Amino acid sequence: MKINCFSITFWFNIFENHKEVLTLFQEKFDNEFSEFNIRTVDNNLLAPIITAINNEKKTNISMSQINLQYNMDKITIKDFEKFKNRALEIFEILSLANITVSHTALFINGEIVNENALEQIITNTLNNNLISEDLVDTTLKLGKKEEDLFYKIVTILNKKQIKLPKKVDELGRLIPIPLISWNGAFVENEIIDISYEINDKYSFDFTKNYHTTEFFLNKMLYLLENNYESDVKNLLEKGNF
Repeated sequence: MKINCFSITFWFNIFENHKEVLTLFQEKFDNEFSEFNIRTVDNNLLAPIITAINNEKKTNISMSQINLQYNMDKITIKDFEKFKNRALEIFEILSLANITVSHTALFINGEIVNENALEQIITNTLNNNLISEDLVDTTLKLGKKEEDLFYKIVTILNKKQIKLPKKVDELGRLIPIPLISWNGAFVENEIIDISYEINDKYSFDFTKNYHTTEFFLNKMLYLLENNYESDVKNLLEKGNF
């Protein structure tokens, strides 16, 4: 399975002293991120206030008043150790700024090139009564408790990479894609897209005064790294989750 990205999102109560966090980020990640940007706080709690993109545009940080997200793109599974270290370092920075993390979500997105992507998904996961020759797309999302502590969520869907013909008008200008008929387009690849998430929202929802600790963050990172491949394989090949 090709891995496309890793992501972690920390959720917390409204936080306003972003300059303090900015200074801590700059001290810790000065070599990775060439520039951090800070914006004015507004009424939208989810609007990014601190943002940063690394020199190679493979990682980015975005912090609002109530969450912080760190993403790694254009990576392989070998990059997970770096992702894990960054997640723990960011958690440490939030702790130094006296930000209590209410709950955390970790995420992997990947894909499998499969010329029978739709068939692979529906054969083992759908009710036979739903399967027909007219079925062209499907999305399956499953969530379950993990160890009575976490939610584990898997989403799979079939995608087609379409090659569209390029056409120009009488003046030689490229005709925008929405005006081109699908007639003449062809499928380059069929893909099974897989999203896999581990979060501790279950503990937050049902445990009084719960918040993410370094212990539970490490536990979620361990589950993500060690379970995602076998869970996806069992779901696609055996219909087990």
